[in-house]
Amino acid sequence: MSEKTSFLQLVKNQIKSNEAKKFVTLELDSHIEDTAQRLMNAGFSREDAEAQAVQQMGDPVKLGLKMGRLHRPKIDWSLLSLFIFLHLLGLLPLLITNFEYQPSIYQQSISIILGTICVFSVMLFDYRKLKEKAWLVIGIAGIILLLFFYFGTYINDFYLGTYRNGYPYIRFGFFSSNSIAVLPFLFIGWAGIFNRYANRYLLMIGLFSFTLLLYIPVSILPNIIIYVLMVFTMYVWTIRKRRKRVLGSFIAFIIGGSSLLVWKYNPFYMKHRLLGFLNPEKYADGSGFLNVQIKKYLSEASWFGQINKLENFSLPESHTDYVFVTLTYSLGWIFSIGLVLFLIAVTIRLCWMSRKIVDTFGQLIIIGAATLYTVPFIYNITMVLGWLPLAGFWLPFISYGTIHVLINSVLIGLVLSVYRRKDLVAPA
Repeated sequence: MSEKTSFLQLVKNQIKSNEAKKFVTLELDSHIEDTAQRLMNAGFSREDAEAQAVQQMGDPVKLGLKMGRLHRPKIDWSLLSLFIFLHLLGLLPLLITNFEYQPSIYQQSISIILGTICVFSVMLFDYRKLKEKAWLVIGIAGIILLLFFYFGTYINDFYLGTYRNGYPYIRFGFFSSNSIAVLPFLFIGWAGIFNRYANRYLLMIGLFSFTLLLYIPVSILPNIIIYVLMVFTMYVWTIRKRRKRVLGSFIAFIIGGSSLLVWKYNPFYMKHRLLGFLNPEKYADGSGFLNVQIKKYLSEASWFGQINKLENFSLPESHTDYVFVTLTYSLGWIFSIGLVLFLIAVTIRLCWMSRKIVDTFGQLIIIGAATLYTVPFIYNITMVLGWLPLAGFWLPFISYGTIHVLINSVLIGLVLSVYRRKDLVAPA
């Protein structure tokens, strides 16, 4: 055994994490080789140069302990705690209400348990293995769309398909989902595309156009908006140092978004929804009905809620899209303000974590996850406050639904996986 091999083995023996052992070994081996090469250029033999390079590294035991502390995998307990706490809060709407249709607390509890297991499993998975799998992941998203959402209703031997409001859903037992189930795959795929093909603009435009055309026919508007904003945010982050291109991207986004709305929805439908949003009292018997009901319940909610008057509370989708209204009316504005602050804390934490990562692919993972989380969160709060038209955006962690729990779990798990390995990636 050579002196270098013996030295590296002693260093590795002091390190507990297998991932850290591999990283430290490669890092020290590279440093020893660089030092040995300089000594060989100065006239030393290979054996003597390597021996001196090893001696310059110092005590292998002390070095191993130091490197083990420096490069050990880390868990962001703040984000993980927020994840668990907010998901447990998601049980509150089911506990405090008494609707004719009462969603299963048991089912949601099972979903939260599965989500927690998913978070830890994804966190332990090395996200870097996905870096070169961008095309494969996007291909899987395309296959899922075609197999389950375009032709799925004919494959009843494998699953039970259904339609809701004219859009296809997939259903396995108590699990059901619309096309939002595909977004995590598209998100991971785009992170790899932007990481590898940042300057291939025609390729990215072509791929985005193709995936959007495939996604739109089987998707509700909120899912389309989230997908477009996710890709747009990741792209702008990629070109953030090129101001002219960023400005051009914003202009193209506004024009493209307006065209998308006109294409997806006819003018009569858009006018109908807009009038209900702008003047809900005038159209209280039609498109403004929900706006009026939401405004009424929010105005009646006190600082400490109307928990004793829930028999007077009746609102469609009160445990899903409008769960914020349910919680505000029953538990009060103080509780709801605190809830919003906790939800904002998740976004702030994600932004903070992105600044601690040196790996571009890891940064894109966090930026994409932050977008997928923040867009529905902001829209849900602003729409119930009457600042934006009502749409089918859910409140992350709080709205009822297995698919929401699992998507949040995958996102948080990937972010934790990136952060866990932030000291195991060499700066570019």
